[in-house]
Amino acid sequence: MTALIEVPPTNPTRRAGITRRTFLAGSGAAAGAAAAAVALGPQFAFASPTSPSDGDVIVLIFLRGGADGLSLVAPWQMPTYRTLRPTIRVKGPDEVAAPNAGLPLTAGGSVAPFDLDGVFAMHPGLAPLHAGPWAAGDLAVVHAVGMPAAESDTRSHFESMRNWEAGSASLYVNTGFLNRFLGAVGATEGIPAIGRGATLARSLDGPVPTFSMNDLNAFGIHGFGDNTKVGDALARWYRPSESDVVAQVGANTLAAIDDVAGVSWTSAAYAPQNGAVYGTDDIARNLADVAKVIRAGLGLRVACIDAGGWDTHEGMGAPDDPNSDFRRRSANLAGALAAFWRDLGPAMSGVTVVTVSEFGRTINENGTGGTDHGRGTAMFVMGGGVAGGVYGDFVPTIEDGPEGDLAVKNDFRRVLGEVLTVRGGAADAHDIFPTWEPQAPLGLCTA
Repeated sequence: MTALIEVPPTNPTRRAGITRRTFLAGSGAAAGAAAAAVALGPQFAFASPTSPSDGDVIVLIFLRGGADGLSLVAPWQMPTYRTLRPTIRVKGPDEVAAPNAGLPLTAGGSVAPFDLDGVFAMHPGLAPLHAGPWAAGDLAVVHAVGMPAAESDTRSHFESMRNWEAGSASLYVNTGFLNRFLGAVGATEGIPAIGRGATLARSLDGPVPTFSMNDLNAFGIHGFGDNTKVGDALARWYRPSESDVVAQVGANTLAAIDDVAGVSWTSAAYAPQNGAVYGTDDIARNLADVAKVIRAGLGLRVACIDAGGWDTHEGMGAPDDPNSDFRRRSANLAGALAAFWRDLGPAMSGVTVVTVSEFGRTINENGTGGTDHGRGTAMFVMGGGVAGGVYGDFVPTIEDGPEGDLAVKNDFRRVLGEVLTVRGGAADAHDIFPTWEPQAPLGLCTA
């Protein structure tokens, strides 16, 4: 039987070392690399455990492709916005009737006063998010957010995603910011982090144990006539060892499999609660499973969800058209977030959700009814420890900014740094973002 065979990273600049592995097994040395695969998740990154920690579960949703922040949260009171986006702009109730008009972000009720009161409106597709977490005061918005041009002004998907997930544009920072967060708070035992997506998110890359789980019920050893016998053989091969890293990471993985297998995921105890109804799209499915893992008490501190399809170069459609592409996509996001918030109910006091995207889009719509790669975008932060409202600086007019883009006025690490310290329990944001000089918190998180 072979030992461990490393899966080459899909990203050539990814940190070398034990980051993502799959077990292989075969009958004798001649079988070697041609052996059948043991499906463990299917992808993993893991290392040796130490001790658990306290703090919120952080759920990071990466809207891959460059989500158009000026559509998700539209500055609809600015005349230039109406001029530069004639067909894809969010319209007011004086132009279209509900439910196709924009949803104003104003103070009142559970939302305390904020400086940009009334300047913005959510896309009508985000109605579940507006009616639920926003109205309850559990949703914060930060606009014109990104990486400052002084550090990187790239419009490359690959480069920008790398910068966001490393938390730095420096190539010397070669681990993911969430893995550094896990190390900073000592969350290295059990199942401290899971990724949902085709590959393990770069933000989870590093020495702390993290796992990719695409299906809770299929997390284990598969593809053999007797999977139990194969599991027993692997357990004998990969025993806990302080001196053998390969043996230790194998033992950690098998322990995680046992932890997950010991939970009856389809039982009523793990069904959505509080009247929550999830959709059938990928974001909803992934958040529903994250809610289950949180309830299972397996030591989860971080969950990463990939949500692709936000590279809207053409055919975004009018926001007031219920059948338009961007409206459908934003409705899936809002429906999933609102269902997750309702499902966890009081448990949201210990959970914070953050949405990110590698960059925003151009201010002008292009000739094919879409937008091109830009700079500033919008972030959502949701949780029981979030003070609802709009935070940070914004441009006086959206004509402002480099190359027709929305200028970056708020460093994304200022938002994430506050979440990971105030809610996550990290002592120093500089430990997580080593090339960023920490700034004063925006005040969107409550202690």
